[in-house]
Amino acid sequence: MSAEFLIGKLLSNNLMNLGIYDEVRDVLAANGRNISEVEDYEPEPSLGNGGLGRLAACFMDSIATLGLNGQGLGLVYHYGLFRQVFRNRLQAEEKDTWLDKPELVT
Repeated sequence: MSAEFLIGKLLSNNLMNLGIYDEVRDVLAANGRNISEVEDYEPEPSLGNGGLGRLAACFMDSIATLGLNGQGLGLVYHYGLFRQVFRNRLQAEEKDTWLDKPELVT
């Protein structure tokens, strides 16, 4: 179980794993869209950025790649660690509302 998973953006990875990335790219292009525009819309899951997050993601990736049975448990925290902003030339921290669109995970 981990509170951190550095999984990165999922859309492109899922399209590649399903073997339909090129097809989706071509359909979007035929409709005047670039797949990178769609990819840029996806928020970066702010699920931790430490070594444990990378390790948890690597374990899950290895289990899947090797075809092993496995289960990953994670805690869904609707705010990431924090994001850094500058106000009046001073650094400040704000909660990272990466999950402001709950429909992305339901």
